[in-house]
Amino acid sequence: MPPFAQPSPEMLNDFKAAGGLSNDEIDEICKQLSKTQGFLDPKALLSIIKKVVKGTETAASVQRVIINISPSDLPTIVEFRKDGIDQEGFPFDSKQLDDLEKVLKKLIQPYPSIDRFQKAERLAKITGQQLEEIELICDVRPIFDKTRKQIEGMMPLTRLRIVATGEDGLPKAFEVELTNQNVIDLAEKAEKAKSKLETLHQSIVNWLPDGLPDLPLTRILKREPKDA
Repeated sequence: MPPFAQPSPEMLNDFKAAGGLSNDEIDEICKQLSKTQGFLDPKALLSIIKKVVKGTETAASVQRVIINISPSDLPTIVEFRKDGIDQEGFPFDSKQLDDLEKVLKKLIQPYPSIDRFQKAERLAKITGQQLEEIELICDVRPIFDKTRKQIEGMMPLTRLRIVATGEDGLPKAFEVELTNQNVIDLAEKAEKAKSKLETLHQSIVNWLPDGLPDLPLTRILKREPKDA
């Protein structure tokens, strides 16, 4: 459904902010976005707009409009005008709608750097279930005698718990018991994967200086180790 079909109050506010841009602001935003190389993620997009537009909230509104509206959506602004102008409480008068239409026709255009990022984002989502949590839980279980009165030994156990986002968007958990050898093999494979990823990342940077998108799939976070 096109964004103009049932705009939320937040989107109406974003439209109003975008409609108030000056020609110079629009031209500068279009110029900056058109010449940007690589992958332009939402944070980087907002940073560019902030350098042109006064006001953090206004810049955020313009960012959301650019991200959420595509050139193919623009024809439906005619229906947006027709359906809304006679409604009570509609936040645009006729002149504001004219201004918004002019702004959107200039502002909303194909930007290769944004398109590349959105393609990379889609690719990251469709190539597998997203990992939400992974834990290795070590424990010991007592071994009792026949009378259940005496503990005769202890059995160390390691459980791998994985929580991933299912196709329905809900978390799904999977648990499996690992042997000592499984744990050693898993650690070795993880180290090899880390080495391969470092090589791949560096190769991409060498081949294509702007060719690595900044996504959770490629990002390495520095964080404190857990106690568990």
